[in-house]
Parts: sequence; C-alpha cells; structure tokens
Amino acid sequence: MRRNLVRVVSGAMLLGLLSACAVNETATVQVGEDGTTKIIESNSGFLAASLSIADSKVGSAGDLMKVQATIQNQSRSDLNFRYKFKWLDNDGFEIAIDGRPWTPLSITAYESKSVQAIAPNPTAKAFKILVQD
Repeated sequence: MRRNLVRVVSGAMLLGLLSACAVNETATVQVGEDGTTKIIESNSGFLAASLSIADSKVGSAGDLMKVQATIQNQSRSDLNFRYKFKWLDNDGFEIAIDGRPWTPLSITAYESKSVQAIAPNPTAKAFKILVQD
C-alpha cells in the first residue's frame, strides 16, 4: 500500500512538473522608429517564426498616439493567439502596466490582419505588440 501511495504521489508530482513546463509562448514584436520590425523575446520559436509585422502606421487621435499594425502569418498553418499593445514613454518606460486586456485573433495561413489601438495617455511615444498562444 505504501508503495502504491509513493507511485501516486510521484505521478502527481511528475504531472505537475510537466504542466508547469507548458507555459504559454510569448513573443514581442517591436516596431522601430525607422519602420523596421523585429520579433524580440520569445520563450519558444513558433510564434516568433510564424508572425511578422507587414506594415505599421502611426498617427494621432487628439493628443494620443494612434497605431495600426498589420500582422502577417507566414506559416502554412492557421494561428489562434492573443495580442495586446504595450505603450512606452520617451525613456522606454512602460505606461499603464497591465492596462489593456489580451485580445484573441485568428489568422489563416499566409493571411494578414490589421490591429489598432490608441495610447492610454499623451506620454506614450512608442509601442510594442505582445503576442501569446
């Protein structure tokens, strides 16, 4: 009986460790001032290798920064993921930390979709788009 209890506890611990390793993949897509885009920070390579920013536009809505970015799926697979904008001030500090919710997005193989957002306040001077499976 004790041996069975040890097996059950060991199995539960192994299952817990395996599920802890199943962390959501997160990548950050950053659009530079010169219009270049790159994906930085990736826990695994799938989203980083599959997504790119095909185009981005920055404008204003009153005194707030307004952004439109076109996310392109470069893979043969349909992708279902979530995204959100991260706003940065002139010094690169994040504004309104956790102020925006994750938004689900589905993009079929080789498709592009545009996403838009308006900065939470006038101090926003740059942005990142976070994607997560």
